[in-house]
Amino acid sequence: MLADFLVVGLLIGWLRGGRLENLSRVRLSCMWIILLGMGAKFVFLLFPFPHASLFHLLSMVVVFGGTLFNLKLSGMAFLTLGSLTNVLVMAVNQGRMPVSITVARWLNLTNLIQNLEKGLYPDYIAVSSSTRLLFLADVLPYFSFLFRKFFVVSIGDYLLGLGVLWFLVHYLGRKEKKICGTELPRQLSR
Repeated sequence: MLADFLVVGLLIGWLRGGRLENLSRVRLSCMWIILLGMGAKFVFLLFPFPHASLFHLLSMVVVFGGTLFNLKLSGMAFLTLGSLTNVLVMAVNQGRMPVSITVARWLNLTNLIQNLEKGLYPDYIAVSSSTRLLFLADVLPYFSFLFRKFFVVSIGDYLLGLGVLWFLVHYLGRKEKKICGTELPRQLSR
């Protein structure tokens, strides 16, 4: 899903006359924390181990923490809120993201339904009567134009996508000397 928002953000930024080099002027604080969390998020997928869902949840908490250091940047509030809502719903559901079987059936996602029912996903679980914070779970349809198929996503995922889109559109086209409240050094005239 985020790939779609990334492509659209880059395209809109480019159509507005933006340049990729403008992104290099954006000062991201503690970017290593976000990258560490994102990297750790996928380790458990490659190397399944006991309590992988809790490890996944911790990695998402790390990503959320990294976004807090950058709240003043355009789009980052959406990224932070999206991370927070996903962390909250997973934290109260055994470290896993609940997915609506009803929405998956409506979208005809047979493989997803079968895998959820068999418990094959270490980071996802089917919505049940014991699911908490259901409104924050993966209960919304999403069609990916890149992958040309439907997905079941959360409101947090939409917020993350909007954050990425807003960030890219805003900073790709920035031409001023001032970005994120910091000025680039001026040359001294003699």
